[in-house]
Amino acid sequence: MIGFAQPLFLLLFIPVVAGLIFSWRHVHGMAKARKGVSFVLRALLMATLIVAMARPEMRLQNKGVCTLFVVDRSDSVGEEDRKRQLEFVNQALRARGEGDLAGMIVFGRDAQVEFSPSELRSVDRILSEIDGSASDLAGAIRLAAASFPDGKAKRLVVLSDGNETVGEALEAAEAVGVDDVVIDHVPFGAAPRAEATVLDLQAPSEARVGEPIVLRAVIDSAEAGEATLNLDRDGVPIQSVKVSLRPGRNSFVLNDNLDRAGFRRYRLQMETPNDRDNRNNLGATFVQVRGKPRLLILQDRAESELATVLRQQGLDVEVRLAAAAPISPEETQRFDAIILNDANAMSFTQGQMRLLQSATRDSGIGLAMVGGENSFLPGGWYGSPVAEALPVDLDVRQRKTFPSTSILIISDTSGSMGMIEDGLPKVRLAAKAAEETVRLLAPRDRVGVAYSTNNIDFVAPMQVLTNKDAVISQIRRLDVGSGGIYVYPSMEFAYKTLTAESSMVRHLILLADGNDCDTTEGATALAAAMRAKKITTTVVSIGDGKDVPFLKLLAAAGGGQFYLAKRAGQLPAIFTQDAAVMSRSAIEEGAFNPKVGFGEEALRGLDSVPPLLAYCISEARPLARVGMRTHKDDPLLATWQYGLGTSLAFTSDAQARWAAPWVRWPGFGTFWAQAGRSIMRRGTQTRYRVEAEPSSSEGKLKIVGRDGNGNPVNEPPSQVRLSDPDGKSVEVPIIQTGPGQFEGQFSTKAPGSYIVTVAEGTGGETRTSSSGFSVAYPWEYRSFRPNEAKLAELSEATGGMLPKTPGEALRPATERGTSVQELWFWFLASAMPLLLIDIAVRRLAIPFGALFGWLSRRPRRVATEAPGRLSGARSVPVTSQVPEATPEGPSAPSPAPVVNSTPSSALLEARRKRKGGDS
Repeated sequence: MIGFAQPLFLLLFIPVVAGLIFSWRHVHGMAKARKGVSFVLRALLMATLIVAMARPEMRLQNKGVCTLFVVDRSDSVGEEDRKRQLEFVNQALRARGEGDLAGMIVFGRDAQVEFSPSELRSVDRILSEIDGSASDLAGAIRLAAASFPDGKAKRLVVLSDGNETVGEALEAAEAVGVDDVVIDHVPFGAAPRAEATVLDLQAPSEARVGEPIVLRAVIDSAEAGEATLNLDRDGVPIQSVKVSLRPGRNSFVLNDNLDRAGFRRYRLQMETPNDRDNRNNLGATFVQVRGKPRLLILQDRAESELATVLRQQGLDVEVRLAAAAPISPEETQRFDAIILNDANAMSFTQGQMRLLQSATRDSGIGLAMVGGENSFLPGGWYGSPVAEALPVDLDVRQRKTFPSTSILIISDTSGSMGMIEDGLPKVRLAAKAAEETVRLLAPRDRVGVAYSTNNIDFVAPMQVLTNKDAVISQIRRLDVGSGGIYVYPSMEFAYKTLTAESSMVRHLILLADGNDCDTTEGATALAAAMRAKKITTTVVSIGDGKDVPFLKLLAAAGGGQFYLAKRAGQLPAIFTQDAAVMSRSAIEEGAFNPKVGFGEEALRGLDSVPPLLAYCISEARPLARVGMRTHKDDPLLATWQYGLGTSLAFTSDAQARWAAPWVRWPGFGTFWAQAGRSIMRRGTQTRYRVEAEPSSSEGKLKIVGRDGNGNPVNEPPSQVRLSDPDGKSVEVPIIQTGPGQFEGQFSTKAPGSYIVTVAEGTGGETRTSSSGFSVAYPWEYRSFRPNEAKLAELSEATGGMLPKTPGEALRPATERGTSVQELWFWFLASAMPLLLIDIAVRRLAIPFGALFGWLSRRPRRVATEAPGRLSGARSVPVTSQVPEATPEGPSAPSPAPVVNSTPSSALLEARRKRKGGDS
C-alpha cells in the first residue's frame, strides 16, 4: 500500500498542467516532434518532483517482534532484585521466536544501550556504568523507542520498581504509544519487612533569641517498631528520644530554645533495628535566629588587636584560625560579615575561597581583607575567587613600573606527581601554578619552565612574555616522567640558564618531592654561589618527608623562601606569592600619611588619622569607592558592591607592625567598628517568610511578604537567589500568586544544603534576608515500596500487560503493525536524468521528424558481393551510370541513378526537400 505523507503537495499538479498547456500554445520556432518530446520530458520532470515533495511511502506488514528490556539499575533496586532481573531476561531470551530480535536498555539517572536489538540468547552480566542516584524512566523509554529497527513489531518490557525521580514516564509512554510501541511491565523491589525513612524535618524559617523552637520529624515506616531519634544543632548533640513507629507515616515533635543569634542547622538521625538502608535515615533543616549581628575574623594567629577593639566596641566577634574557615554554606550564614585579617591564601582550600566569594555575592554577607605580609598579593591571593570579590585588583605588574624579572621554574615530574588530588594529577596542579605565575608577571618579564626527572629540559624555554597564551600552551605540556628529582643537576641547569639573563631580578623556583630527592650533594654550595651572583632560590616541597630539612637548607643558602605544600592545590598561591615578593612588586615600605576622602563611613567623626609604615600594593577597580589613599595614590581603603553584598579592602595591616601608630590611636576601635558595620549584611525592611518544597527534580519556593504592621506587601523582592551545595547560585524567577505571596521553581538534583536569599533594594542600598533548606539524601532513597500503579499506567496507556512468565514477554504481537518505507528519494533521483535529457532536447538540433520518418520506412537491405568472391549464383552489382558528354551536343536525358539507400542519405534528402518547400 502506497500513500503520501504530505499529500497537499499533489495540488501543485493543477498549476503545472495549466502552465504546460499555456506554454505549448506560445512556444514557436521548434519542430513539432521536437516540441512534443520536450514537453513530455518537462511534464515527467515536474511530476517526479511534485510526487517527491508529497513524500510517497510504502507500508509493509511487519515480520517478527523486537523486544527491548528496560532494566532499572538505580539505587532503589537492591542486589537481589538485580539478580532476578537478569534471570528474567535470560529466561525470556530463550523463548525468542524465529525472526524475533531482543535488546536491553539500562537506566538510573541516565540511560544507556546495554546491547542493541539482535538474536542474542543470553546475558552474563550488565557492563554499563550507571549513576544510580536517580531514576529517569522517561528518558529510558525515549531512548528505547529510538532504538527499534524497521520491519518489526515493537515492545518494551520495563523491569523496575516504578519509582521515578526525574522526568514523567507516563507522558513518554503516551508519546511512544503513538508509534505503536507496546509497554509491558514487571515490578521489582518488594517492600522489605523492616524499613523506615525520614521524609522531612520541619522547623520555622526564622525565630528570635529566646523564642522556643518547635521541630517536627516526619517518618515513613514499613511496619511497627521502635526507633531512636538523635537531634543535633550545628553538629552538637542536644536530644535523644525513643519513639514507637507504626506502619505508614509518623510525626514526632521536638523542642529547642536558642539564646544566641545566627543561622542554626538542625540534623536528625534515626536509628532503627534491622533497617535495610541507613542512607535515608537523615533529616536536616535551618532556622535563622534574629538578634545581634555577628562578625567572623579569620587570621593565622589565635588573637589580634583587631578582635580586641571590635569586642570593646560592642560587636559580637568570633575569631578562628584561617585553617578553620567555614566549609559549608550554612556555616557562613551564621555571620553578617567576615574579615580576613592578614591571612595567607595557603591556609584555605579552593572550595573555602569559593564559599567566601559566594557568601558575599549571593547572600549579602560582608567581606573584608586587611593587609599584612600574608595578605593581598604577598599572601598568594592573586587569581583566587576571593580576589575577584575585592574592590582592588592585584594584577599590579601590568600597570606599575617594577624591576625587570627573570623567573625559572623547575618542577619535579617523577611518578609521584601523577597521583590524583582534588580530581587532578599533581603535575597538572604544578603546571597551573606556573600558568598563574605567567599571568601575574608583566609582558617585559621573562619566564622559563623546565622538568626534572632522569633528565632536565625545558617545556617552555626562557622567553619574554609578550605572548602569554603561547607560553601557557607550552607549560601545559608538563607531564609525568620516571625517576625522582635530581637536585644538583637541576641547580646546575638553573645556574647556566639564569647567569645568561640580564634582568635586574633573577629567581629560581624549585618544586621538589619532600620524600624523594636524589643527587643532593653540592646543591647547597651551588645555591650559595648563585646567591653571590644575585640569583635567589625558593624551594617548594610537596609533602613533609625525609628530605624537607635538606630543602630548607637549600632555600636558606639561596636567599629565597621555603614553602611546605601539604596539598598540591596550594601550589598556585605559593608560586604567585613567591613571584610577587621576590620581584619586589608586593609591598611598599616606608612611613606615609594617608589621604582621607570625603564622606567615608568608616571615618565618620574622626578628624585625622596617624601615619602608617607600609602597605600591600594594589590597584583600585573602576567601580570601587576609594575612601583613603597612600602617598603614592595607591588605594588604602576601598569598598564596592559585589553582587548582593559589600566588600572592603584595607591594604595596610591592623596590628602593631605596619599600623603601630594606629594601634595607639584613640580612634582605632571607632574606625574598625564603623568599617565592620558598614559592610555587614542589612536585613530587609519587609518580613519575608520563605518556605521550600523540594522534590526529586523541580522544587517550589513560597515567599510571603509582610510589612511591620503585618499587612501583605505586593511589591516583589528585587531578587531571589538560590545557592546549591556546590556553591553555584542561580536567580529564581518569581510570580505573584496572591496578596503578599510569591512563588518560584528551582532544581534540587544534588543532596546538601541550599541557601535562599531574598534581596530588597531600598534607597540605593541592598538589603537581604537569608533562609535555607536541606536535601539530606538523594531522592532515590526515599522510596522503598514498588510503585506498581505507575507501572500499570504505562502498560494501560500502550496496550501492554504484566507478563505471567518470562517467555510471555516475547509472545507474538497481536497486532503486527506496519513499517513505513519512504520512496521520495527514488523519485528525486529519477528527476536528475530527466532534467539532463530535457536540456539536451531543447539545446541540441536533433531532426526528430526525419528520424521518426526514416524509422517508419526503412528499405530492404541490398546484398552485395565482394569482387573475386565465388558464388553459386551470379549477382550483378548495381552501380550509378553517368553518361559521357559528346561533342555533338548535350547528352540525352538519362534515367535517375539508382543508389544504395542509407539513413544518412535519407536525412539529407529530407533536409533538401524541406529547403525546397520553404522556398
